[in-house]
Amino acid sequence: HKFSPMSPCTRGQIVTFLHRAAGSPAAAGKPAFADVPAGAYYAEAVRWAVENGITKGTAADRFSPDKTCTRAEAVTFLHRASRLAPEPPVTGKHILVACFSATGNTRPLAQTAARLLDADYYEIVPAEPYTEADLAYYTDCRADREQSNPDCRPEISGRLPDLGQYDTVVIAHPIWHGQAPRIISTFLEGADFSGKTLTSFCTSASSPLGTSAQNLQKLTPDATWLESRRFAAGASEDALASWLLEIGLLDSGERENPVLLLTINGTQIPVDWETNESVEALQNLTTEGPLTIQMSPYGGFEQVGPIGTDLPRNDEQTTTEPGDLVLYSGSQIVVFYGSNTWAYTRLGRIRDLDQSALTELLGGDNVSLTISGPQ
Repeated sequence: HKFSPMSPCTRGQIVTFLHRAAGSPAAAGKPAFADVPAGAYYAEAVRWAVENGITKGTAADRFSPDKTCTRAEAVTFLHRASRLAPEPPVTGKHILVACFSATGNTRPLAQTAARLLDADYYEIVPAEPYTEADLAYYTDCRADREQSNPDCRPEISGRLPDLGQYDTVVIAHPIWHGQAPRIISTFLEGADFSGKTLTSFCTSASSPLGTSAQNLQKLTPDATWLESRRFAAGASEDALASWLLEIGLLDSGERENPVLLLTINGTQIPVDWETNESVEALQNLTTEGPLTIQMSPYGGFEQVGPIGTDLPRNDEQTTTEPGDLVLYSGSQIVVFYGSNTWAYTRLGRIRDLDQSALTELLGGDNVSLTISGPQ
């Protein structure tokens, strides 16, 4: 048997490919072309292609099935066939979490919300990124000037998401001088939120929610707003989930029951834990209280810290990826923001954080990791 990958594709072959990709639907009528025998492998595909406007043949009574299909014919057939694809069924909730996080404090909680809600995640990225100097409050910095001007609308980089596919949008942002950053106004005024359900939450070290939510609501008078909420930086997943349950976006049955909770520098991080003796031993260690480990950077790709005891181990030669949690030598936990190859026992994997976010979280000194039982 041969596949002949470098051979040219014929017109008969390409309509057969498209017909089979569509599920080989039955076609009515008789062959319209004298050069398409009724018993040919492509006969049904040709009838289907003609019925659906994909091709009209090369002449009134000819299809030329053995003729090489040109690039122009191929893209034309593909374009016409793509219009036959059925619309995906509309099922369940369609939620978007849109997040602006200039310093990275809001992002982890927003990504946790997206995971809890099984929602899509969109990062509101400024066309002109904010520098440390831009955020030096009360120095007439960029953030000071923007927040003092209600009409300021910082530009968003790239295209806004297609909101037509969502019925609910959750907006996550920090609080700057008592209000949402003006780029949130840019986002709300840049799309049509008519008939949609909106809510927002903010993160801050000390500032209250204040009037920020009411002022955002004024920008979208044709939307329905649910109660907004303020969270302290590093708020727990449970606190976030309780609010989502309270406003009706999350059902109690939808929550996962985590095996263990991981907190890094005060921020709760979602983890998919392995099912093995090492993780069971970690669970047993947390029955008397949280296990806090002071980590140390190593190699520019990992943080490593002592557990204080030996755990069961089942080491395998492993090439790690950013976000992997492993047991090293039975007594140390390693969290990767890069990659390494060594003999480890897998413990779990961090969800929802890309390599950039992991590097920001783990790339410095003084990283503290806490493992605790579910709350």
